[in-house]
Amino acid sequence: MWETILVIAGVFVALSGCLWFFIGKTARRRHDAIAPGKFDFDAFKSREIARRGVHDTTRYGKKR
Repeated sequence: MWETILVIAGVFVALSGCLWFFIGKTARRRHDAIAPGKFDFDAFKSREIARRGVHDTTRYGKKR
């Protein structure tokens, strides 16, 4: 009886430690905050288009 309780408590502590470690590692991968009025939409659009490999069809004056 006591052995079962100790095993369950040990498993709980081990899983809690793993979850704490995982959350700690993933929480550090935050992006820098953008100050109000400092967002460069053209640079963002260029990065997204280059990353996704999508053709830019939003430029003004572009003929199809």
